[in-house]
Amino acid sequence: MKVKVNKVTIQVLQDDILSLGLNGFVHSTDPNLHLSPALLIKAGLSVQEACNNIGWCDIGDAVITSGGNLPYEKIIHVVGPRWGEGSERGKLANATLACLRLAEENRLRSLALPAISTGILGYPLENCAHTMITQIIDFTFENPRYLKLIVLCLDNTTAFTIFKNELQEQIEDLKKAGDGEVSV
Repeated sequence: MKVKVNKVTIQVLQDDILSLGLNGFVHSTDPNLHLSPALLIKAGLSVQEACNNIGWCDIGDAVITSGGNLPYEKIIHVVGPRWGEGSERGKLANATLACLRLAEENRLRSLALPAISTGILGYPLENCAHTMITQIIDFTFENPRYLKLIVLCLDNTTAFTIFKNELQEQIEDLKKAGDGEVSV
């Protein structure tokens, strides 16, 4: 599914986030900025060394490094909340917005995001989809100069369906309210 909101295209697709040919992608990590083994192998040690030099990232925030050996210019490393730790929705909203703003500040034209904090951090998919898509749509009202394509890249059918349905619902609400420029 692909829609355009205020000059920014938002797309939901099911794919391997490491295979997309975009300018940047978001990697969910811990506050110590460890790369997953799969990402370390594909991106190379230089990305982990850059993360080690940064040293730390608070929950609900993000940092940026080069794409290493990947076909991406940049990797945005985000620390999402663990479900049950308190203030999860606010932390996820902040994390999503931090990723979008870093992409804009670094002049990335396209960015892929996963379902932040789902999986081992236990964040419910429906809540994650609602929070992330709300932040992405709100970001389009900031009139970004560079970021023109935001891809929510999901790795399974359940997550894809939940995010697609949530995007459809929020787009319908925007149309009914007459807010922003929306085209499907």
